Amino acid sequence: MPVDDTTARAQQGADILLLSASNYPALPIYPYAFVQVSAMAARHGLTTARFDLLHTPRASWRSTLRDVLERTAPRLIGIHLRQLDSTFIWNYADYDLPGAPPVRRNSYWPFHDTQQLIGILRELTECPIMLGGFGFTTRTPDLLERLRPDFGVTGEPDEVFEHLDDVLAHRDVERIANLARRSGSGYVLNPRVFLPPADHTEYTEAVLRDLLDFYGPQRVTGPDSDVHVAVEVQRGCPYRCYFCTEPMVKGRRHRIRDLDVVMADITFLADRGVSRVWLVCSEINVGSNALLFEMAARMRKLNHGRTKPVSWTCYLLPNPPLERSEIRALLESHFEPSWNQFASYHDGNIKQTRVPYRARHAVRAQVDWLEEDQAFRRAHGLPEPTRRLDMFLGNTYATPETVSATLRTVSELRLGERFDDSLITRATRVFDLDDGLLGDTSAAAYSVGPDGLLDEVDLVHPTFSYPVALVEALGSRRAVDEFFAYVEKTFLSRAHRARLDWAAFLARHTDAERLAQWCERLRASPGEPGEPGDPDEPGQDEAARTVRAAIAADGGTALLQRLRDSTSADEGTGRLARALVELLVGTEPERTHAVFAAIGLPGYWNDRTARTAYDVCAVLAARFTSVDDLLDAAREAAGTGDPALPLLAVEYCLYDNNVLLRPDYARLLFPA
Repeated sequence: MPVDDTTARAQQGADILLLSASNYPALPIYPYAFVQVSAMAARHGLTTARFDLLHTPRASWRSTLRDVLERTAPRLIGIHLRQLDSTFIWNYADYDLPGAPPVRRNSYWPFHDTQQLIGILRELTECPIMLGGFGFTTRTPDLLERLRPDFGVTGEPDEVFEHLDDVLAHRDVERIANLARRSGSGYVLNPRVFLPPADHTEYTEAVLRDLLDFYGPQRVTGPDSDVHVAVEVQRGCPYRCYFCTEPMVKGRRHRIRDLDVVMADITFLADRGVSRVWLVCSEINVGSNALLFEMAARMRKLNHGRTKPVSWTCYLLPNPPLERSEIRALLESHFEPSWNQFASYHDGNIKQTRVPYRARHAVRAQVDWLEEDQAFRRAHGLPEPTRRLDMFLGNTYATPETVSATLRTVSELRLGERFDDSLITRATRVFDLDDGLLGDTSAAAYSVGPDGLLDEVDLVHPTFSYPVALVEALGSRRAVDEFFAYVEKTFLSRAHRARLDWAAFLARHTDAERLAQWCERLRASPGEPGEPGDPDEPGQDEAARTVRAAIAADGGTALLQRLRDSTSADEGTGRLARALVELLVGTEPERTHAVFAAIGLPGYWNDRTARTAYDVCAVLAARFTSVDDLLDAAREAAGTGDPALPLLAVEYCLYDNNVLLRPDYARLLFPA
């Protein structure tokens, strides 16, 4: 924790000690506020030291803070309250959410952690405490009353630092913009102003050392670095997306930072081994792509001849749209496609959320960026990353129609087959922007604390609202979670298929004696693998050849033993088991064709990749209300003789497409 060395006082202590107890453990990010506040303080001749408590065990807070205070001897302690919660419902549900990412439930309470931090500081020092940060700015009056700091800063601290001596002396403080100060038993909030980004560089050697200590140098400057270092390029947003507080915190006017200063910060970082930067902005292309293209040109110039090029990324709206040639130019400048979570592909729903684009923009951006990035990686010999399709399908205005329309579009584009996984945000984090709860959520909103559900809505605590129409359709919030978990794995990604255990499937639907008889029949049957109709998937043709060779050798004895001994993690054996099922079913083509025609999927077995999982489920849900009814129809269509193999083909279809025949799901997924 070096003290910033911008003034002579750096050797003696620090004017301001910056602390944070609000870092999100599931995604630790070095506080960019530490960078910006340190730079702003230095502009006014003030020194700073910084310490984030994320990596400090709770039991050591007191002793660690005592040591930090002794070493820095600050005149002011500035506490950064970045956010009041994670905004993600899976951190706060009173049950384990199906499909949730691997985060620890009931584990992130930055308001309560900051409260504990202030309590310890009050016992250790009489140094005044000032609160600030994005999260603090969203609920300033409430947080002042509950956390009881000496001062607060709503928004930017520029004027507070310019007049810090007056602030600490309580002298002429009413004229200092953005300052919150004690008055009697309460607080007074001075007039709020929104200030532009810094017109000076922000990174120093001391700050960079802190950042490297926070992450570990290898994660920032190593050959496989995975950390983006933040550099602000633009501030403010003119839009009013219903789920976002940024216009309230940073202003509705977007202001571009001096790009020479931006590049000076990036060059400083690049010259010290940093290879990935995140350009901080609401979205870089508010109203125009001009700033995006200008930054691309500057990054190309920076990277020219550089042994270790710097990759860059930022938030990017799908409108104004980009031509594919422009996407390719961005990729050539080492731009990394940024994460974007569209509410849906339904225009009515998107309009209600008040985002500045429509479904056609979202779809085009999703497809064009995906395909161009894949082509770029192939052309440059770069590895294909794990891809995840994120959507905000659980937004406040979601209905069965918004969900089904989105899934129909995903199916038509076969998007789900191009993503390894998916994550649906299934509840809105509710805020109040001084004109009521965001997004018509007041009727359904609820708040939670560390001990569970609160008696009333309290926006200092995590507060969420599930989509009312979906809760009504499914019966409960938990049912909505279960529904979206099914949608994520089945229709928005290939995650379900990656988890299939074909050896276990075989074991469930046959026995050793019957399987041996079928293998003998296959041994005597004509035909070769690779014929039209085999699934076009890597390794499956080779698996089919291996199965035929094994059956020709000993009737399949060794193969069947391998299948019995397999585990779900044995991908190679899984391919063999699947290929065996396909070859066995292929010995009864006519009855198999008749069965699939009878259940509404004519030709399915001959081309199993022609339909998406959504297509298959839609057809079956329109005809049957349960799997038992479907199997009865299939059994009848199989005609005389043993129907086991045609029924195995149907079970294969159900398993491969994760078919759930539930009327409540059908009404949401495939409304008439």
